[in-house]
Amino acid sequence: MLKKSARKLYITKRAELSLTERLKSDDLILINFQTIDLPFLDFVLSFYPMEEKNEVNTFLLTEYLHFKNLALQVCYPKTNFANHSMQAIATGADTAFEGNEFNIPEPVGGDVIEAANIDLVIVPLLICDEEGHRVGFGKGFYDRYLKECRDDCIKVGVSYFEPVDKIDDANEYDVTLDFCITPTKAYVF
Repeated sequence: MLKKSARKLYITKRAELSLTERLKSDDLILINFQTIDLPFLDFVLSFYPMEEKNEVNTFLLTEYLHFKNLALQVCYPKTNFANHSMQAIATGADTAFEGNEFNIPEPVGGDVIEAANIDLVIVPLLICDEEGHRVGFGKGFYDRYLKECRDDCIKVGVSYFEPVDKIDDANEYDVTLDFCITPTKAYVF
């Protein structure tokens, strides 16, 4: 399957999910996420789930990680659309979020945490394949960012759908996932 075809298909499939299906799937994703044997984490980069795009509720995952380590610093991306880059911004309970030019919620203020300090990234995606290649929205923000992270930074994708067999046009610029968590399984790549 080509990225363009996968993107179109899974945007549609995700849009068709009911609220009830998503809530049940979010709970199952959390349960499967809890089966991963993770090291001690200091810094996690997540993404702010957009309700209108039916994205996986990542707040459940970060709340679980924070419960395991109260000192955990959860970060969210701040993007630069001029050069397609992003930074991890440290957040807290009182951090305000504001929609960027594409209405993606980003933290207002906060300290930049260098990519080399990030221990785990919860990566948004539409679908991935059985080798851990992901299909996002096609701008390459996460692939660029993940290349700046340490080799041992854990990359976890979350999806309502099981991986497809193969993304045929994956290339050397694509950074593969270490895990993909779905409602039925935690895939390890």
